[in-house]
Amino acid sequence: MAYRISRNIEASIIDMITANLTADGWTGITTSKGFPQDYKGKAPFIGVEALEIRPQKLEIGSKTNLKYFTVKIRIVAKNDGQRLDLSDWLFDELEDDINYYDYTITNGVVAVKTLTGRIVITKWNENRKELQNTENLESEDRYRQVFVFECIVAL
Repeated sequence: MAYRISRNIEASIIDMITANLTADGWTGITTSKGFPQDYKGKAPFIGVEALEIRPQKLEIGSKTNLKYFTVKIRIVAKNDGQRLDLSDWLFDELEDDINYYDYTITNGVVAVKTLTGRIVITKWNENRKELQNTENLESEDRYRQVFVFECIVAL
């Protein structure tokens, strides 16, 4: 089974973040798809999810659509300093195009990962502290940062 484009985008971004965290000396930070239902005690982590596809016709009369994907990345940190450091680091990492891979899955694990293009961020919608009034919240909810952007896949 092969992932389709939205799952390939998520997995490609997760792979990039995981590799760059390790290369830059960050430890103890989990990177995963989405936002877990039960995240208490799991900070720090970074969740990645493809939210929607917004197609636009290439030109009038064309049957070809440019597919703009909306992606949300959420950082859940242990404290405000870590939230700020991780969000600044991640923004810098996302400024470069991201390798796009096609993933083939066998028995629930990645069997083949083939570089086939680049993920290009075309528009930033958000890069902010997710919750503002955090006084009475659990610690996992106090130190969250959210990134939302549009991207295309250049094959």
